[in-house]
Order: sequence, then C-alpha cells, then structure tokens
Amino acid sequence: MNYELDLLIDKADLPLLRSAGLKISLAKPVGNQAPNTIWLAFDPFEANKVEWVEDYGVYASNTVNLEHGTSISKISEVFPAVNDQTYTFDSSATFNTTSEVHPGTGVFGVKNEMPYEKYPSLAFGLEQKATVQGAEILPQPINTALIPAMFDAKFTPLVTVYVWLQADYKSGTVITQVHDQMIPVTFGGEVTKQSLVYKPSSGQFILAS
Repeated sequence: MNYELDLLIDKADLPLLRSAGLKISLAKPVGNQAPNTIWLAFDPFEANKVEWVEDYGVYASNTVNLEHGTSISKISEVFPAVNDQTYTFDSSATFNTTSEVHPGTGVFGVKNEMPYEKYPSLAFGLEQKATVQGAEILPQPINTALIPAMFDAKFTPLVTVYVWLQADYKSGTVITQVHDQMIPVTFGGEVTKQSLVYKPSSGQFILAS
C-alpha cells in the first residue's frame, strides 16, 4: 500500500520557521508505545510531500545510551524484512532468519544472541524508507529498544504518523519526551492520503478542511 502525506505552510509563515532552524519532524509509534525515534526530519517548504510504502526492515545498533537527542548508529540491517518472522543477531554480527514465526500477527521478531561478554546489550528496532520532495530517503529507524544478550523482542508497526516542528534533531534521533505540538495522523483502510496545513497561532499542523 502506498501512502502520501502533504504538509502545507503559508509563505508568510515560512521565513520565521526557517530562521528559527525548525524542521518538519515525523515519527511512527510501534505497538502500544509512544513514538521514541524521529523517523524523518527535513527543512520546511511551502508544499511538502512525503510518500512511503508499508515495507519495513530490522536493524541493530551499538548505540545503547538511549537518552533524548541521541543519534542512532546502525551496525547491521535487513531491508526489506518479512513480517511474522524472527531475525536472530548472532556472533557473526549479522542477522539470520530462524524457524520461529508468528503467523498472521504482523510482528517482526528480533533475537539478540551476541555474546554477553562482548556486548551485554544492543539496540534494535524497525526501519522504513520514504520519499521526501521526490527524493528517496534510505531506511531510517522508526523505533529503538534496548535488548540484553539472549533476549528477544517483537515489534508491531502501525500506519499512524506523528507530525510536528522541532529544531536541532535529525532523522534517526531518540526522543524520550513527547512534544506538545505532535499531531497524530491516521492512515489505513481506504485512507492512503492526508493533507495538513500549518497553523501559526498554535504552532501545529492541522488537518486541511
């Protein structure tokens, strides 16, 4: 399924946003957890278009300090990954599929089998591609979770996208604080395209009428 998000900003408001260094930021929740990673962050224009397909990958990271503002550094990935499947990250420092499946659940499983003596824990999560303003963006993390050695985790992606304006941070950055201006945008079923406009009086994007 192809999805499109259009974000419109009045030309009178754009100079102030750009001079403040604000970027349009997008995040996606996984499972029942609030978004914890900036999926995409890019400079605002009058008309901004984001497109994506609901394909996901899995990644591993040695970024284990998951404080707010930490940039995730990937050390291995599989894209696209197959849902209902578990990917084991073993002593070869690569992902391998296993016989463990979860039929019909839509989850992506990850198991950390790196030796505890070398890596007591690693971070794992899902990643996703997108096209922003017509330019393809390589898979970026949409969530992150610390997984101790010999433990596993299951990630269930959702189609909801959170949108807000924020300075400083780039794609693939950990966020532990929910931003007041975050607006959830729901996709799914017959809803494959949504349009929002920026409302300067509230500092938020709102659904276009």
